[in-house]
Amino acid sequence: MVERRRFPVLWGLLAAACAFLPASGTAGDDLPGPHCSNDRAENICWVPPGDFWMGRTRLWLIDEIHWQTRDRVDARPVHRVTLPGFWIDQKEVTHEAYREFTWSTGRPEPFHWRQGFPEAKGQFPVYNVDWSDASDYCAFRGKRLPTEAEWEKAARGGLVGAPWPWGGQYRPDPEEGAPEGTRVPPPARIAHPASPTDVASFPANGYGLYDMVGNIAEWVADGYDLGYYAVSPLAEPRGPKDAPYRIFRGGSWADTDERIASVFYRNFTRPDTRIHSIGFRCALDHPTQGDTE
Repeated sequence: MVERRRFPVLWGLLAAACAFLPASGTAGDDLPGPHCSNDRAENICWVPPGDFWMGRTRLWLIDEIHWQTRDRVDARPVHRVTLPGFWIDQKEVTHEAYREFTWSTGRPEPFHWRQGFPEAKGQFPVYNVDWSDASDYCAFRGKRLPTEAEWEKAARGGLVGAPWPWGGQYRPDPEEGAPEGTRVPPPARIAHPASPTDVASFPANGYGLYDMVGNIAEWVADGYDLGYYAVSPLAEPRGPKDAPYRIFRGGSWADTDERIASVFYRNFTRPDTRIHSIGFRCALDHPTQGDTE
C-alpha cells in the first residue's frame, strides 16, 4: 500500500477530487421518478439527458490480491459521458413480441422453436437471436439498439457509482431474526440453474426499467475494443468502427459471478452468435410525447 506520508500532495489532490464525487449508490440529480409510456409495442421509459460516470468504479477482491494474471482493463478508465435524453424499452423483448416480427417479416425463428412456439415461455425474454436479428427487430418497431453508453446509463437508474441497479450491495441483508449464515439472493434472475423467467419478475430500477441485469444478457449497438474507453469521446460515444465483435451487457440467468451482473461489466462475442443467454431490448432517439425533462 502507498504510504500517505510519502506522497502528501498526491493524497491531498485525491481527497479533493473525491469530495466532488457522489457516494457510491447515491441518487443523481435526474431522479424525479420513472417516466414511462405505453404508446409503443413495448412500454418505454425515459432516460433524462445529462452526463454520468461510465466504467468500472469498484475493485474486486481478486484485483486487490492479484489473483488475475491480467487486470480486466476494458471497463477503465472511469470517464464522464454526456448523452441526450432517450427512451428505452421497459422490459426485454419477449418471445411473444418477437413472434409478431417473424410472422410479419418471414424472419427465421429462433432454433428452439423448431418443435413449435413455446407457449409457456411467451413472456420469457427471447434468446437464440444474433446481433442482426436484434437490430432488425428494433428497426421493425421503429426503434434501434441502445448504444453501450445508453445501456449503462439506463442500467444505473440514476444511482452514482453503484455496481448494481439496486445499489452497492449484491445481496440484501437477511431479515432480523433470520438464522445465522442466511444468504439472501440478489433481486434479479442471476445464477439460476434452469432458465430465464418472465420479464419484470423483479423490482424495477430508478428509471422504471426491469431486468437490466440478470434474466437475459442484452445486445447493444456498439462494436468492442479493449482500449476504447481511453479514447472514447465525451459526448454520445458509439464504439469503434469495423470491430469484429459486438458487445452484450447485463449478465444472464446462467452467470454465477457477481461481477458479470454489474452495470459496468463489458462482454463481447461474434455478431452471429445465437445462444440461450443473450437477448435484447430497444431504444428510441427522441421523446415521443410531452415535456419529459
